[in-house]
Amino acid sequence: MKTKAIVHSALGKVMHAFEVDASTGALTAVQSLAMPAVIQYAWPNRARTLLYVASSNGGPMCTPRRPEHFVQAFRIMPDGALVAHGEAVPLNNRPLHVSLDLAEAYLLLAYNDPEDVTVHRLQSDGTIGRQVAQPPMDFGVTVHQARVTPHGNIVLVPACGHHPTGELAGSLGVFSFREGQLTPLSRMEADPSRAQPWQGKRHGAQGFAARHVTFHPTRPWMYLCVERQGEIRLHNYDENSVAPQPRAIVSTLEGAQTGRSVQLASAIHVHPNGRFVYVSNRAYDTEKVDGQDVFVGGVNDIAVFEIEQETGVPRLIQHVDTQGIFPRTFGLDAAGKVLVAGNQDTRWAREDGALRKILPSLAVFAVGDDGRLSWLNRHEYADTGDVCFWTGVMSLGGE
Repeated sequence: MKTKAIVHSALGKVMHAFEVDASTGALTAVQSLAMPAVIQYAWPNRARTLLYVASSNGGPMCTPRRPEHFVQAFRIMPDGALVAHGEAVPLNNRPLHVSLDLAEAYLLLAYNDPEDVTVHRLQSDGTIGRQVAQPPMDFGVTVHQARVTPHGNIVLVPACGHHPTGELAGSLGVFSFREGQLTPLSRMEADPSRAQPWQGKRHGAQGFAARHVTFHPTRPWMYLCVERQGEIRLHNYDENSVAPQPRAIVSTLEGAQTGRSVQLASAIHVHPNGRFVYVSNRAYDTEKVDGQDVFVGGVNDIAVFEIEQETGVPRLIQHVDTQGIFPRTFGLDAAGKVLVAGNQDTRWAREDGALRKILPSLAVFAVGDDGRLSWLNRHEYADTGDVCFWTGVMSLGGE
């Protein structure tokens, strides 16, 4: 059976599935499936037979009088279509991220407001079971992820700090993880000497806006995306701990023309072969032009880094524009041949002396043997007012 590259991408509360042609970037629609609420994040199991989808009507996407929040399991069909696998499980707050532990026995959910991490047991068939009670814990300010290390016994919780004022510090929490139970071990916090300006002030939080971590597939290297500073930080880790000091800090904006918008790094993924790491840079600030909010200019791209194989240090080799606004998430297929980025927002922008409305979209790139990206295709979503908040790529089929 031939392997298929499948894109799952959210637009508001609808999850769209496409089959992508890795040579042309053409997207063939497979399914559009409405979720209980606006899709926040999704995470597949290793076998690519199940997809766990977190959704919420809270947060910046909408402001209902009674927000609702859910997580739900879906079976992934051979063509990429999703079928509900159990009922949607109600949650108390907006889940910003969802992931599985190493044994795929537990589902972890991260919440940014109020800051929290919850753990659910999974049944033998992968359906979502009861929540594991946890004692009160401090997870940091504006939590964005809960991710289990490849050894399976440590959970990392990046927290960005509070963006509007910068008065509260970002951090990376380190927790032991056993039978669904979290126990605090340590915390990496802001380095005041690296504080960056935020609205004319200087704060430690803006020196360490930890957002997401990812791992090299074969070496003990953790890559941390630091959002407000536009950085990748390289840390060593082992079965018992994560090194508190980074061995390298590299800019995701090196050589880029940043414009006037605030820049925020976002998603980070290592290529399946371990030779490259990719990060999305985002910008979306506007100014009034004849009464219309117009994008002021900035970097919306994928930054490509080659990983030095002896040291793990990333070296920037390419910036590639996603031809959209605010690429919050992106994914790579298992073969590492195609990358698809989801441009989140709608904005008016200047183009050839006129204003053009840029809609949420999918940007499809071919991945070369040298890790560099080549533009293939752009799929523009309908002008519904919804946002493309999550996009992932997976491979299905094969021998």
